[in-house]
Amino acid sequence: MKFLIYTLLCLIPNARAEDSFSIKRLEAKYKSAKSLEADFVQEVFQATLAKVKTSKGNIRLRKPGSVRWEIYEPEASIMVSNGRKLWYYTPNAGTKGKGQVIERSANELSKQPLFQILTGTSGLEKAFTVVKTEAKEEKELTEVTLKPKQSSGPLELVRLTVDDKYLISEVFLKNTTGNTTKISLLNQHLDATFPAVLFNFVPPAGVDVIKNQD
Repeated sequence: MKFLIYTLLCLIPNARAEDSFSIKRLEAKYKSAKSLEADFVQEVFQATLAKVKTSKGNIRLRKPGSVRWEIYEPEASIMVSNGRKLWYYTPNAGTKGKGQVIERSANELSKQPLFQILTGTSGLEKAFTVVKTEAKEEKELTEVTLKPKQSSGPLELVRLTVDDKYLISEVFLKNTTGNTTKISLLNQHLDATFPAVLFNFVPPAGVDVIKNQD
């Protein structure tokens, strides 16, 4: 009898099962943080080409709207926002490869699901329906699949991978076109301190500058 009881206990799922996960706790984690820094690996799948493009870099966020997203490889580029303006700088683009800067309103960034989630401004329960929550016991991870409650452009599905400290280790986005983006966050640190100069950008001399404030 004791052996039977022991065997049954071994079959009981880990205490950190699906129903113990709290979407409110996840949202509160990122909403309360003043800043975030992480390295990332981004994999973008283009359905029409059936190809995956992988890039690596670093992201730094400081509320309310400061962002620095740097891609180191395979081709260097930088996106910087100071909360008012947004700059995309590609060193090897533009006329004769001398560099190109696209300047836009920072409002564009606030519409992006990744930044809404990482800043806690998305209102996960308000904006999404939790379709599935699955525990990954081998690494103490939980996968949460979300669908927009209302039309959100081409966005069809969001899947978050969350660790036992409620840090998001992966964001997976799927569009209605079949295109997907997977962003793995590494060495993540909340409430990091950054110098203000990181979130301002002055176009290098000689680069092409394209302004679009729409």
